[in-house]
Amino acid sequence: MSQNPVSNFLRNLLNRDGQSANQADPKPVVDSLPVPPQSPQGQPLPFPMPGQAILEGVLAEIDRLSSIERSIIAVRLLGSDEPLRGVKPEDWVKLIEERVGKAYAEAFRRWLGLRGCGELR
Repeated sequence: MSQNPVSNFLRNLLNRDGQSANQADPKPVVDSLPVPPQSPQGQPLPFPMPGQAILEGVLAEIDRLSSIERSIIAVRLLGSDEPLRGVKPEDWVKLIEERVGKAYAEAFRRWLGLRGCGELR
């Protein structure tokens, strides 16, 4: 009568355990666990304070904005339309050209001229 593979496997495993008990104790493969490197002692790295990091990030983002976008932020912060007085029609044309396209900017430039909003370069 043939035995099933699982029974054979278990029998072989038990036989090996019985044989290894008669042999000398096996030596451990690893004598000790690796020790992680110690952190360098000395002065800590200079990390900016959280508020300073946030402020520097905000200022860097503001530097990337157009004059119109900066004016919009100033209007919100100050609660006054005064910052918009410094925005020129050419600033709008430039923004439209960058964000929408040259054809739209040219059409807006012509529209401004038809409305008598001054000469644009």
